[in-house]
Amino acid sequence: MKRPQTCETTRYLPEINVPDLLQGRNFRNLRDEDIEAYAQAAREHWGLGLRPILNMVELLERIGVVVASEPMETDQLDGLSRWGSDGRPYVLLASDKQSFSRRQFDAAHELAHLVLHRAVTEEEFVENFKAIEDQAHRFASAFLLPASQFSVEIDTAAIWELERLKARWKVSIKAQIMRLQRLQILDKSSATRLYKIYSAKGYSRREPFDDVWPMQEPTLLADVFKALVDAGQVTKEDLREDLPLFPHDVESLTGLPSGWLSLQAARIVELKPVVTPRDNLGGVRGEVVPIKRSGD
Repeated sequence: MKRPQTCETTRYLPEINVPDLLQGRNFRNLRDEDIEAYAQAAREHWGLGLRPILNMVELLERIGVVVASEPMETDQLDGLSRWGSDGRPYVLLASDKQSFSRRQFDAAHELAHLVLHRAVTEEEFVENFKAIEDQAHRFASAFLLPASQFSVEIDTAAIWELERLKARWKVSIKAQIMRLQRLQILDKSSATRLYKIYSAKGYSRREPFDDVWPMQEPTLLADVFKALVDAGQVTKEDLREDLPLFPHDVESLTGLPSGWLSLQAARIVELKPVVTPRDNLGGVRGEVVPIKRSGD
């Protein structure tokens, strides 16, 4: 049975392009201004400038992060990330209770962990959970809404203006309010007033554009599996045997079409024409089948 070698699989994956921004610095010593600077440095590293990021999932995959999506069935967890033993970063995003803008922020949040907390041990993560999550939250906010550009686009900070800016920056209205407060463009009382308007409009349940923008889905793993099969490096049967998951779970995680791992390539069978004997009158000679009527 032919199996894909590591080198064969790897050549279908993008080069890992996640910078080591901390350069050995301990995460405990990071100040708010440091996180702002790291977020801007990351944007510069990937050539994003100050423009909106239209698809965070696509960005993660482009820089070599393997992204999967799966229902997590809990409000306490929106994503997971880690560096694998192969030196490649991995991210798992919750696919339930999601919207486009929420997934944008969740993906940016997991990117923050990959950039800021690569050297953090499991024990340190448990002991410093709140501080680490706050750092990832601040990085995601600064990364998606760079201070120097986002701040100059704010005029009145009214709800209708934040709706307009959501269409441009692809960041939720709630996250924008939080960002404006951290940038001290909004004081606590102004932010509270906006939150009350936000709630009165029903935006806590669904914000504008949430029912219009389709969810951004990971495609990298699906593309790799398809490329391996198309190149003859592996068969779907090999994948089913090698992957330690049920086929439908693999399809769900990777974004493969439902049933793809079970479908085999269609075989083309050449049919020979059959010549039916004809009688002298040019008609088709057939067999007469007697019909038995009821009562006979």
